[in-house]
Amino acid sequence: MKHALVTGGAGFIGSHLIDALLKKGHDIIVLDNFSTGRQQNLDHMANKIRSVKCDISQPGEWQESFKGVDMVFHLAALADIVPSIEKPNNYYQSNVNGTFNVLEACRNHKVKRVIYSASSSCYGIPDKYPTKETAEIRPQYPYALTKYLGEQLVMHWCQVYNLPAVS
Repeated sequence: MKHALVTGGAGFIGSHLIDALLKKGHDIIVLDNFSTGRQQNLDHMANKIRSVKCDISQPGEWQESFKGVDMVFHLAALADIVPSIEKPNNYYQSNVNGTFNVLEACRNHKVKRVIYSASSSCYGIPDKYPTKETAEIRPQYPYALTKYLGEQLVMHWCQVYNLPAVS
């Protein structure tokens, strides 16, 4: 059994990921602030997971949840274009500072693998479909930029701190 931690686990994608991880026999910790994720998404598995309500954009006791964790799936983020234009600070706090704090918790607790949920929005409106990962990065909105900055943080921690990560 591996110990997995899922940020944003109460969201649609996160809750389905947790279902799949549970089927494989993993022990699961969920971090979510429930601003967009829903408790109902976790209710059917409540006795099989440990759920921590927290704000990853602020360092705190939640970072101790990473102790003994083998792999982290970092899905937590604010999404949507228009709200990111209206409130870019919220997106920066959540998607950039939150990612930084998650990475530091991973580094401090020697997590064995980080999986970052990136966004194709960093490519802007693509010239070709499907968009290749080698396409030019052209974030057009604060949401896209913050997801790209988060990805850059992840890959930098991978390089500098030898934190095994994929994006």
